[in-house]
Amino acid sequence: MKSIIMLLSGAIFCSAVFPRQDDELEKSIARGKGIYAENCITCHMGAGEGVPEVFPPLAKADYLTKTPEKAIHAIKFGLQGKIIVNGVAFDNQMPSPGLDNDEIADVMNYISNSWGNSSEKKIVTEKMVEAIKEK
Repeated sequence: MKSIIMLLSGAIFCSAVFPRQDDELEKSIARGKGIYAENCITCHMGAGEGVPEVFPPLAKADYLTKTPEKAIHAIKFGLQGKIIVNGVAFDNQMPSPGLDNDEIADVMNYISNSWGNSSEKKIVTEKMVEAIKEK
């Protein structure tokens, strides 16, 4: 009985002291929602639907799921030139919104887990964004 109580106490302590990735992801998504509203919503719209033939959708966007590094690069450095999203070509310019690496991670986590997108609980971190270099 003592060992069960000790084991349960240890589990409760560890869950309180060491935050779970799910908790961190949820916090990042919440921060990213605000960043999206301030920087991205004008072009990509409130539900991530974009503007047909002008600004690509982020909702259910294969560009995000298949090439998240390219999406991070676009947010970090801006984007110029043709891209294909869900089989549709877009050739417009996206200026860099001037976000810090942690803000880019947060907005990526928000976008990757909204409007039918799923990161499958994989979190984009500040270090991952930092690793993306301008070409």
